[in-house]
This record gives sequence, structure tokens and C-alpha cells, in this order.
Amino acid sequence: MYLSKVTLASSGQAAALFARFGGNDAYSGHQMLWQLFTHASDRPFLFREEIGPGGRPEFYVLSQIAPTQDLPVFQVQTKAFAPQIHTGQRLAFKLRVNPTICVTDEHGKSRRHDVMMHAKHQLKHQTEPQTRPSGKAGREAAKALMHEAAQQWICDEKRLAVWGIQLDVLPEIERYTQHKGHKKSGRPVQFSSVDFQGILTVTDPERFLAQYAQGFGRTKGMGCGLMLIRSI
Repeated sequence: MYLSKVTLASSGQAAALFARFGGNDAYSGHQMLWQLFTHASDRPFLFREEIGPGGRPEFYVLSQIAPTQDLPVFQVQTKAFAPQIHTGQRLAFKLRVNPTICVTDEHGKSRRHDVMMHAKHQLKHQTEPQTRPSGKAGREAAKALMHEAAQQWICDEKRLAVWGIQLDVLPEIERYTQHKGHKKSGRPVQFSSVDFQGILTVTDPERFLAQYAQGFGRTKGMGCGLMLIRSI
């Protein structure tokens, strides 16, 4: 694997690329980064977008093949990435994921929902209007329920076993973001992401590294699923 930090160069070409793709929310990162992997048939990378100096995007990219280094629109710093992980190792992590829940309606149809918005809607539907908190108290109650739902999602024991880890404490929720964009076809793209940070313990290094390479959760093509780790 390769881990890269990718930023836009200070050039007219880079400005034109950003102007072309930069207004398309999370899908813009997907579109721009593909320029580094035109030699691949399938998407060989995960990425996480951050906002750098001057409001320009910068990307952390995990890829199965090395990105192209000679495009004038990008500044690319790449290194081989082969972490040595052992059972019981504790790691600090940051992870942006798209937590969803599958809900079956009264007609037997299943649909996926954002876990945080689902929790918010449940509060509205399961609480009598006269007893439901309103104003600031209502907003705080909804926020607490939404955060609890997101933490329950990431702390699910079956999910963590598949990932080969356990969580030492409840992870902190840094950010909740709703994204909207569109694909080349014009079809809308809409999803939510949650940024977690915390401490994990590796229980199965082989499973963890396999999942790490694949990414965690859904919507990996839109900037979710790449876990940033460091030893502690």
C-alpha cells in the first residue's frame, strides 16, 4: 500500500481544476483524485479530505498502486505504507464514516437511513408532542440522541470483531456533515458522514490490516472509510 498527502499546486492549471470540480462537495475530491490514477481501471484508493491553508482542499490518500507524480496541478508526497501491527497494540485513530441503519417499512421494503437522522426522527415519532422538549432543550435532547446512535453504531461488537479491533472508550464525535453533490450523469449524490476519534486495541492484526486496506463502512468513493492511525 501507499500513503500520500496530496495538495493542489499554486498554478493556473490547479486553479482551473479546482474551479471545474471544487463546487461538487465530497464528489469533487473523488473526481480530482482520479486524475492521479488514470492508469487504473477500478478505483484503487481511499481518501480523506481536509481544508488546508487558504481554504484549499488537501487529501490523505491510501492506495494499492502509487499515484502519478508528474501532474503539474498536484503536489504529491508518497511513501510505502506497511504498518507492523500486533495483537494488543493500542492506536489512536481518526475515522470518517457513513453510518447507516437498514429499516424495513410496513410494506416490507428495506431502506438504508443515516443513523443520526433516524434517531432524530424517532424522537419526534415516539414522543408525545406535549411531553417533547422544545427550543434549546429540544435541540440538546435531539443532539444527545443522535450522538448516542452514532456511538452505538461504531461500538457494535459484531462490527468491531469483523474489523479486528475493540474500542477502549467511547470515541469522540468531532463532526457530523451532510453532503450533497452530483455525478457526471447528473444523478444526485447525498449522504452523511461522522468524524470519530479515539483509542482502539487491535485484537486480530490480520483482519484489521485487511479491513484497513478495504476501508471502513460505506461510501468509500466519497471520502469515507480511511482510518488515520498512530501508535501510543
